[in-house]
Amino acid sequence: MSLTIEHKSAHANIGLAMINVGLITDGKPLIEPRDGGFRLGNLLIGEGFHWQRVIEADFEGEANILSTPQGNIHIVNRLPLESYIESVVGSEMNPEAPIEFLKAHAIISRSWAMRKISASAIPAPDYDDTPIIIRDGNEIISWEESDTHEGFDVCSDDHCQRYQGIPSKSAQRCMEAVRATRGLVLTDKDGGVADARFSKCCGGMTELFSSCWKEQDPHYLVAKADPWCDLSDMPEERCEKMLSISLKGYDKSTDDFHDWKASVTREELRQRTLDIYKKDLGYILHLLPIERGKSGRITKLRIIGAKGELSVGKTLPIRRLLSAKCLKSSWFDVNEINDGFELHGHGWGHGVGLCQIGAARMAYEGKDCEEILSFYYPGARIRGLKL
Repeated sequence: MSLTIEHKSAHANIGLAMINVGLITDGKPLIEPRDGGFRLGNLLIGEGFHWQRVIEADFEGEANILSTPQGNIHIVNRLPLESYIESVVGSEMNPEAPIEFLKAHAIISRSWAMRKISASAIPAPDYDDTPIIIRDGNEIISWEESDTHEGFDVCSDDHCQRYQGIPSKSAQRCMEAVRATRGLVLTDKDGGVADARFSKCCGGMTELFSSCWKEQDPHYLVAKADPWCDLSDMPEERCEKMLSISLKGYDKSTDDFHDWKASVTREELRQRTLDIYKKDLGYILHLLPIERGKSGRITKLRIIGAKGELSVGKTLPIRRLLSAKCLKSSWFDVNEINDGFELHGHGWGHGVGLCQIGAARMAYEGKDCEEILSFYYPGARIRGLKL
């Protein structure tokens, strides 16, 4: 079933839209002016995750200096929205991915970005994106949102959307996908621009928004079974080819994204709880899932120690607590072992909205852009905005 495409005039003019991107660097920015842009010698990507690294990247547009009260210096890149989307699509996934997948990604990345820069021009869903931390005795529930940024609309890393500079010549297909979908965004049933979330691999079932962020659920972000991201039924050679053309080079090293195992020792967990939450629980006795989302992702986890206990949520704080490089997801079962806990998990990321692995396979198997978006955002529409 295809999505409805509406071509309506809107107050937002995509052709003129600009976006301000805060570039995350490894230390003081190493910047070199270039014709029409600049080169950054130390762009930090995957910050806090297992694929973290530093790369050199070229950018178009303006480079403005932002100094924080703490004395940190950041570079804010101001450029046309469509140029930003071209880079995002080629930064999130391999530019050689199936074209219908790239087109779908262009639409959702544009939608997500438009929410950040055009709240006054396009109706948005009636919920607050402001991150909140709830502290109630021995329970800490928190989440992170991109609206915490000050001085720019979005950042350059996975906290928002990957933005790794001007696409190379090999990314021509990304540019074609963005131009083919120019002016198209995903909208909700009331015509407001959709909060088009996405993650790398849902692990077999997508998750509700409220499991990861604020206690509200847009109608198009549902928890549903996703058979597309389980690649175990694909012939090995065909599967390897699909992944080789779909994933970025550094993502290919993560081959256990659907089903995985990890472990954490009792001492590691005690120390991480102390470092992050300033609470010494002593010798860790038990690790208990208290609440789970529709997919099975743990949204509240209780750590019981000899000196006390602490409950933590939502999904990202749990992932950060259990691994210094951030656990792949919070969908896991716990087995106690002598010196700690063994985790048997599923998926890579929060699991809300589009699953990049599943969507890439859908396109690889012949599904078009509209079919992909209809599957992952049921009830949403594609709307053509003013150019």
